[in-house]
Amino acid sequence: MIRQKLSTTAGVMLLLCLFIVVSTSDVCAQSARSRGMGGAFIGLSDDESATFYNPAGLSQIQGREASIQAKVNERDVFDWTSVAFTGHIYEDHVEDKFSITDYLEHNILEEPVPRRPKYSYGMAYTEDNRSEAFGQLVGGEYLGTSRKTKDLQLAFGTRFPIARRMLAREQLYGGIKIRHYNLDRWIRSLQQHSKRDSTSLGVGLMYHYNDRITGGLTIDNLVEDVNGTYDRRDGVSLNLGTAVKLTKGTTIAADAINITNTARAFEQQYRIGVEKKFIENDLTMRMGSLNGTLTLGFGMQVLPHIRVDYSYYDGEIVPEHHVGAHVTFD
Repeated sequence: MIRQKLSTTAGVMLLLCLFIVVSTSDVCAQSARSRGMGGAFIGLSDDESATFYNPAGLSQIQGREASIQAKVNERDVFDWTSVAFTGHIYEDHVEDKFSITDYLEHNILEEPVPRRPKYSYGMAYTEDNRSEAFGQLVGGEYLGTSRKTKDLQLAFGTRFPIARRMLAREQLYGGIKIRHYNLDRWIRSLQQHSKRDSTSLGVGLMYHYNDRITGGLTIDNLVEDVNGTYDRRDGVSLNLGTAVKLTKGTTIAADAINITNTARAFEQQYRIGVEKKFIENDLTMRMGSLNGTLTLGFGMQVLPHIRVDYSYYDGEIVPEHHVGAHVTFD
């Protein structure tokens, strides 16, 4: 037993070291919670930000959830704000005929299995505005450039049972994501104004091997339609993620973005994060690495249905502080 625990610890440390030595890159994360975990969320996706990370994760969420996220420092240089919401269409909970499963759940089990979503949906809207001052900090091709982006994402997910839930726990989830992205860019040195509108389709899968191990897969830009003066198609991106519950309150997650290294897709990234819950889950600490850049964060349950999150990203250009408010409705 001791040898097994040592092997597990050594494996986790090796994985952490592997992700820390990779070179830095741009951030691509949707919520303060996921940012605190280095953006590693494809294999976890258990809140409303699953709309962004893995639409298949929407169907594992119980109840409706909403959040608002914002970057709070140096917003005149780099302004980022996002809102997200998820809801469900539930299965009927009253059977027309006698069911042993329903009888056991409602008469024998101390904690009945909660209502299961039949179909789930989510929405995420993000605005990302970067001024000429940000371009001066970055330099190179970004010098004298400002840009504004609007990103609307709609996602739908469902659950595919592999075996009866009273006999086995393996479950497979699937989802699709429709994204509309608008980019408005101004280059002062060239007096050039360019626009780009793109609509794309992505898919996601999530597999619960057991209560401790979950795997996720997403394919972005599977189908894409682009138009505008700045006309560029993004390549198809294959992304993988996993999440492992080491203990009841400790979860480690790891993602690999664009593992095929498609040239026109989002830059290849490797992410890893750890989340640890304390004080009966009222306080959560987070730490991660996004391509070698340190991320930190915490969450606090201020009311039974309201959680506040904070994250810090140690960026080379602009260190980022994000806050978010997360609300559950039922």
